[in-house]
Amino acid sequence: MALGTVEFVQALVNGLLQGGFFALSAAGFSLIFGVQKVLNVAHGAFIVLAAFATIQFSILVTPVLHIDPLLSIFTDSLMLALVGGSVYLLLIYRIERTGFEAPLLATFGLSILLEYLASNGIGPFPALDPSHGIGAQAQHQSYSSTAFQIGLFFLQEAQALAFVMAVVVLPILQLFLSRTYRGRAIRATSQDWEAAEFSGINTKAVRLLSFITGSALAGLAGGLFAFTNSVTATAGDEVLLPVILVVVILGGVGSILGTLAAGFLVGVIMSVSSLIALTLPSQFQFHADLASLLTFLIFIVILMVRPRGLFGHGIAE
Repeated sequence: MALGTVEFVQALVNGLLQGGFFALSAAGFSLIFGVQKVLNVAHGAFIVLAAFATIQFSILVTPVLHIDPLLSIFTDSLMLALVGGSVYLLLIYRIERTGFEAPLLATFGLSILLEYLASNGIGPFPALDPSHGIGAQAQHQSYSSTAFQIGLFFLQEAQALAFVMAVVVLPILQLFLSRTYRGRAIRATSQDWEAAEFSGINTKAVRLLSFITGSALAGLAGGLFAFTNSVTATAGDEVLLPVILVVVILGGVGSILGTLAAGFLVGVIMSVSSLIALTLPSQFQFHADLASLLTFLIFIVILMVRPRGLFGHGIAE
């Protein structure tokens, strides 16, 4: 193959791998919004919180107990499930039926609080960010810098791990939603919570379960984020949340498999756009931010054609 073709296919491969992480990051957000119509803008901060937990695990625990920091992603998921459940019971439950604005503002404030705690700490609790704003990755591991080769193409190990996690976890979540009593209760609540209550479904428990599940997915994504990116306290709002919104809208709000497909699509668009941005400046003097511009222009065009997303319309389907 010609060099240009190899580079293009490599960009497609990179995009698919990156798209797995995007899908995993967006799935919890999509689930919560699909069931509760709560736009949890603290979701990106949840992911960053889990990423810093993995980074601290790799600094404090791994050298002493010789435990692979990758295993911390499961404790991240449990930790964020507890955080999400607490946030729902103490904050969201009290205001979620008062309208769209109150939960939006509450989770926005929560996001700012989590960013502050990650950057500065509070009282006896130190800041979670060991780099103090410069950016940190998980330590004492090789995933972030290791790639393996298949033919002419290279696969970054950390991105491949996120891809595998997404294609395993999200179909399992879809099976849970479609084949189990609890899953069907979630789907019924997302469609019409009043009718679900009349049918004997405990909608409070269902909403709590959806918030816990969505937050646990954020924990899983956050643990992997510590291996794939340099993490800062503001990355949730500045880097992750815009991409998550794009993936959720393209995939169809509440559609788990749609989110998976949209994650792959967004990953490919961003990767190919980056390739174009790297190729064009030497000839046409385009700015390197052309990649992000192309990504969101394509997103706008797609929404003009398919306002409800490409791959689905909600959990109830």
